[in-house]
Amino acid sequence: MAKVTDVFLNGAVGNLVFYRRMGTNCARVKASHVTQSAATKIRSVNFGIAARAGKALRGGLMPCMPVATDRSMQSRFSGAIAKWLGQSAIDELPPADEVPFVSKLEFTKGEPVSERFKVPFTISQPRENIIAVSLNAFVPAKEISAPAGTGLVTLVISVAGCLLKTGGPSGNETHTIDIPYNDTLIPSRLVEFHVGTPSQSLVVTAARLIYKRAEYNNPRVDINKEAFMPAGVIHAQYGS
Repeated sequence: MAKVTDVFLNGAVGNLVFYRRMGTNCARVKASHVTQSAATKIRSVNFGIAARAGKALRGGLMPCMPVATDRSMQSRFSGAIAKWLGQSAIDELPPADEVPFVSKLEFTKGEPVSERFKVPFTISQPRENIIAVSLNAFVPAKEISAPAGTGLVTLVISVAGCLLKTGGPSGNETHTIDIPYNDTLIPSRLVEFHVGTPSQSLVVTAARLIYKRAEYNNPRVDINKEAFMPAGVIHAQYGS
């Protein structure tokens, strides 16, 4: 590193960069080029793929995101996709019935959906462009953990897909189920979502619970407390 005295230039001249560091005028030579390893190049490409896919999927899963504008959540979502991709080239990714890192991602900071809603979700693809979500029969007061005063729980389920290579959305659909919070048995249910499942598509299923209580003359007032807004991914699959 060279030190410049008397006349000081700020900026670049040819392959020299002049700058000030801790009150001292300095100069350094610019690197002619930076060599990236093959793995580094793939990670860089995959980071862009994850960012585009995350944005496309969030658009379709928004009904299951209490705070869709949360930058931290957005980063964690894209980061989970990037972590799954790792150093794998996009055309070499194997199919996955349950995509790691993405499948259990939570959108909120409270207890996860699986802790609040103890009824297991069964996700399947009975045919092309159809995602099915089934629930066994259950008693709400026994299988749902809810805050005091809850009279109704709305279960929101969204499915969204995108073409992983381009980030283009392949469709999305949302269904809601109103569940009275009592000791009455809720029968089993199967819900089908019409979402595109073409080759090399990432399809994500998410769920959210909205607790409601009666206030004055309104029997359905949302309980908007951070601890009681469970929402997150319950399944993610990739088809090559």
